[in-house]
Amino acid sequence: MSLFDFPRINLTGTLTLNPATANNDDLSFNPTFVAPDGQTAALFDSADVTPLTLGMNDDDFVNWIQQVQNLNTSPPSSAQQQVPAEWNYYGDAGTSCNATVISVVNGPNQLLTSSDPAVPVSSLIGASLTYSGVICDLNPQGSPPATQFFIPQLTLANGSSPVVRGPASKGACQWINYFRNVNAVADQGAGGYLYHVVLKSECTPFNIPGFEDAIGAIFRYYIYNVIIPVGAPSDLAALYQKKQQNPATAQIVATIAPLYAGEAITTGPVGRFLVPSQPPAQPQSPPSTPSGWIKTSSPNNNGGGVIPLAPAMVSQKGNTISVEFVGTFPDNYQPSSSGPPYTNGKYDFQPVTLVVNGNGTSVPIATVDYTDTDRGNQLGWLFDYDISGNAAAQTALSDPNAAFTLDSLAWGRMLSETDYYIATNQLSIYAEQFGAGDSFVNQGSPERATVSVYRRGVELTVCPPISVWSYATVPLQTPGQRLLLTSNFQPGDSLTVDVSQAGNFNFVFTVGDQPAPPSSWSAFIAPLAWIVTTNTTSISLRILPNAVDFSQYYADPASPTPVGNAALTFAVVYQNVLRTYYLLFPAMNQYVQLNEEASVAAAAAQILTATDPANWMEPSFMPRTRDLSQSRRTLLQAWCRMQPPAPRSRPDRSHAASHL
Repeated sequence: MSLFDFPRINLTGTLTLNPATANNDDLSFNPTFVAPDGQTAALFDSADVTPLTLGMNDDDFVNWIQQVQNLNTSPPSSAQQQVPAEWNYYGDAGTSCNATVISVVNGPNQLLTSSDPAVPVSSLIGASLTYSGVICDLNPQGSPPATQFFIPQLTLANGSSPVVRGPASKGACQWINYFRNVNAVADQGAGGYLYHVVLKSECTPFNIPGFEDAIGAIFRYYIYNVIIPVGAPSDLAALYQKKQQNPATAQIVATIAPLYAGEAITTGPVGRFLVPSQPPAQPQSPPSTPSGWIKTSSPNNNGGGVIPLAPAMVSQKGNTISVEFVGTFPDNYQPSSSGPPYTNGKYDFQPVTLVVNGNGTSVPIATVDYTDTDRGNQLGWLFDYDISGNAAAQTALSDPNAAFTLDSLAWGRMLSETDYYIATNQLSIYAEQFGAGDSFVNQGSPERATVSVYRRGVELTVCPPISVWSYATVPLQTPGQRLLLTSNFQPGDSLTVDVSQAGNFNFVFTVGDQPAPPSSWSAFIAPLAWIVTTNTTSISLRILPNAVDFSQYYADPASPTPVGNAALTFAVVYQNVLRTYYLLFPAMNQYVQLNEEASVAAAAAQILTATDPANWMEPSFMPRTRDLSQSRRTLLQAWCRMQPPAPRSRPDRSHAASHL
């Protein structure tokens, strides 16, 4: 049952998010901003991993993207002031967590908020959880649903005594909900779901009471209420004059649960998936409110006042019905004119009831107490309902086609169980152009990409034929149309793709006679259709570019570790590899000046180590953006092997390499 097992350890806390933003290209989305010469104000070619400098030289470009610019829109509208580098030009791709255990749940309805000697795991209440790691978008242009979190060491400590210390699996943010808040917009109005696993075999120590039979732990957290300190264009420009960072902070609610041997899916909970109704495939005029969606009293949200609930996951074990509502119910952020503290309780949209529908009846399970935010956090938003005394619910559930819904007298059917739930451990993967099309880098080493299919909470080994659909998702202003990759896919089959074209691709899945997804990526991520993106399990693929043949620069092109020849000058390396990071990721220039040969040569030995694919999961891996392709890595390494060893008196540059 993964996340639904006991004991559950629940936490609240904060995250710091410090991404570099010059490669995000939000300005090339809807509406598209254009520079004075009419070119799209995009700064980054994600497919080719190169900067778009609008014809400027390096110095002018670096200066231009940090200043307030008057950018027009396409289609034409009034000019708007924007800083092209966006909100955190000097970000170093770091992230850190600081959370506290607020409760444990030792069994159904066994919530403890203070230590009880009779329940050993309750001794962890008050313990701290910390980590420092790396945040990296698989695709910086329209990144959802694959912002990646790398955690080299997670520590759960009771006072000064560590209880767990070790690495976590890479997590990819999913079920991104841009309707998380009814009174906040942009990222602050959104939320996202992260799931990591921590293995006992990789930890020293691992001593969680009640986890003795587990092979490790699940660490699930939900990120919301993202606040960026500096946002006004003039303030950003002033910040950048000082070369300062502008990291965001976010709240999290988290749960640690036991991971048992045999768990097949390690990227999220499995069970019975409840989702809201989808908006119309085509925009309606006048617009209508989709069934089950909420028309709020505030237009100040990403839905313009109309929002759905986010998904929920239901699990049944005997007469216990468990539901995860961690991201389901929207918040109602209430800023204060005098500043903090702010309030961010749940939006009250009247009672909702969990219902099971089967054998011709609809039977209430329970009214969901979602407005008590504190208690919801204490439960980790995992609610357990006992139906041992509810004979009608048991009868309904005896129907093999029984399905759960979340119903409201005011708003109708707000969530409905999907016929099929698709899950995958390969949410965010990488391939090399002209490389293998059936083997991908995910957790640092090659693996297949597969899906698992669940119906009414039961995993299927065979199911109706699965159709696999593909979208090219870049360039952001003109992404691709829907393509059918195959219509005869089955659980466990290996995804095989054409890797001849570099870029970013999303693969979505439909089972049997389910309707095809929207006809284009633009329609897939249209404003109200964001809910489609968040509810659809997809595999996001980055194919790194290898179209340029650099063999002319190697003394022995056949060598697996070539050394450069006389033609491989620093100018070649800078133009083909380092320039992208010099222009768009200036945090590195504090340690290694990427446009200066002497500075890079002094760090050559450390760069060789930092770019070794064996270190791909480490924060020291270079570059932190994980978008250096094999051919460009080989070119950089060949030049580094030409450099004489640095004198012993030189400072250690390993810290520098870790920031690229």
